[in-house]
Amino acid sequence: MNDFIIEEDLLIAGEDFVLEVADQQNLQHLLLSQKGGYKEFPILGVGIKKYINSPDATSRLRLENEIDKQLTYDNFHVTTLDVNDLQNIRIDGNY
Repeated sequence: MNDFIIEEDLLIAGEDFVLEVADQQNLQHLLLSQKGGYKEFPILGVGIKKYINSPDATSRLRLENEIDKQLTYDNFHVTTLDVNDLQNIRIDGNY
C-alpha cells in the first residue's frame, strides 16, 4: 500500500507528498495505537504496550489473537504471526 511516510520531514516533490510503500509504517501504527485513537474507526488498535510488561502466558495468547483480529479488520492478510518473543514480534503478510 502506498502512502506518505511519516518521518522528521515529509518528503515533497514538486507541490505534492512523495508516496512510498507504507506497509511497515501502517503495522507499527496499528500495534502502538489504542482503541479509540482513530475517531473514524474507534475499534482499530492493538495497544501493544499494555501486553509487553505482562509476564503471563495467557497475555501473549490474547496479544496474538488481538493482533490477528486487528490486522484482519485493517484488510491485512496474515500468513505468519509469531509473538513468542515480545521484543521481536514477527508478522508476515500483505495488504
